Parts: sequence; structure tokens; C-alpha cells
Amino acid sequence: MIAGGYRINIIPSEAKATLDVRTLPDEDPARFLGKVRTLIDDAAIDVRYGIRDVRPGAPSARLDTVAFEVLEKAIKRNYDVTTLPMMQTGATDMAYLRARGMQCFGVGPATDIEDGPKGFGAHSDQERILEAELHRFVRLLWEVVAELASAK
Repeated sequence: MIAGGYRINIIPSEAKATLDVRTLPDEDPARFLGKVRTLIDDAAIDVRYGIRDVRPGAPSARLDTVAFEVLEKAIKRNYDVTTLPMMQTGATDMAYLRARGMQCFGVGPATDIEDGPKGFGAHSDQERILEAELHRFVRLLWEVVAELASAK
């Protein structure tokens, strides 16, 4: 977000830019901020993290677990695709569970073939999904929960 000035025809005396950045799980936030300061290279510009809730440092979810195996098989059954683990942008409450040793994976209905080329998807201007894809995703979740509940 960029903010500056109070009228459209007046040059602002100051401006503010707020960036939402995500660091990798093993990245040092202080070092990252130092890199940003180095890139800007202007001591008059204040570069700092804003105040926000702090999630606990948590290990990444492991792929050698029953939970991931169940997800992988259900995705193959319902979508006939290979599961590609990835880290997405965004925050999640799963960090609190992972910090306590629980394996957590975020899954969701992918952008459908109609909306992908238009740039629509999660948190876009038009966050939508085809009704048929929503039903297929609910079926996937049902299967995963049922199988995990019966896993030993």
C-alpha cells in the first residue's frame, strides 16, 4: 500500500509504503530487513517491520507421514494429478499446531481452468470457484478426514 499527500493536486511532503513480505522458515528476519535497507540505500527512509501478531517458529510439515500419504492418495483419486508440496504466500493458524508437533497441510480447491488465465484465484479481485469444483473439493476433504480418523 502506498499513501502520500492529502489532495490530488498537491505534492506530498511525505509518503509511506507498506509491504507485506514473507520470509522463508529458515530465513533470519533481521538479516532480510538489513538487505532491504541496503537496497534502498537512504538513511532518511525508515525501514522496519510493522506491529503484527507473531506466529511461533514452527518446523515445516513433513512429507514422510501418514497425513501426507492420505492427502496424496486422495488428491490422486479426485484430481488425477501428482501432489506438489509448496509453500504459499499467506498466513495460517497452522503454525501454532506445528509448533506443538502436529503435522498440518493446507489444501484447497485449485483455481479452475476458466479463471486461471484471467488472474482470478485466492484473494484476488474475484475470489470464486466453479460450483462443481467446490463439490469435488468437499468430497476430497471428506475422504481425507475419514481415512485419517481410521488410520493407526
